[in-house]
Amino acid sequence: MQTRAGSGNWVRWRVGRRRLAGMPSKDTWGSLNFADGDIGFVLTMLYLAVVLVIGIAILLATAVVWPYRAITDNWPVVARELDGDDENLQWRWVRGRAAADALAQQWATEIEQHGRPLG
Repeated sequence: MQTRAGSGNWVRWRVGRRRLAGMPSKDTWGSLNFADGDIGFVLTMLYLAVVLVIGIAILLATAVVWPYRAITDNWPVVARELDGDDENLQWRWVRGRAAADALAQQWATEIEQHGRPLG
């Protein structure tokens, strides 16, 4: 969702239950530069291989974490700015999937009305 911040700038937010066990940082793809020459190509391929291994590890961890969350019925709800730093990150564990979805909807409404989640 997109809303206007107090400064007047447009800010993009993502709100909802966290589904993956982790997320690569937003700097992961931003630091990818294709250098010229053979050495640059080799370094870029090594970098992509590391990113791929991390992504696969996150998916494998999710295969364990998601069923654990379903069994314990504890769900993380996250609201974060997509383009900003983690200064405006809201994170809360909620008991029950319906309660997690309700909190995500509440935060989305607060973001639309106030430009940030209040809770």
